[in-house]
Amino acid sequence: MSPLDMLIFLFFILVTIKAASSCIDYWKDAEEAVAEAPMPKAVRTQAAPSVTVRTVRPSSVRVTPIKRVNTPAAVSSHRYFTDQQITLKEKGAA
Repeated sequence: MSPLDMLIFLFFILVTIKAASSCIDYWKDAEEAVAEAPMPKAVRTQAAPSVTVRTVRPSSVRVTPIKRVNTPAAVSSHRYFTDQQITLKEKGAA
């Protein structure tokens, strides 16, 4: 290994160490700043309803129930029969 290669590796090692130490110092300073800041007390007030929030459903919106046609009976057996498969249409899905 030539002396130039060793200097290049030394440079990269020193840059990495400097970056790691500055990162640690930065986060320690940020943590200390947060610890020194006074914590505001939680004040509970009753929020006034906003004008943009609608509490009443518009008359043009209707809720329609899901139609289930030929709903199958509840299965009482734990065994699965491959010759008695139920399709999704018979289950009422989609």
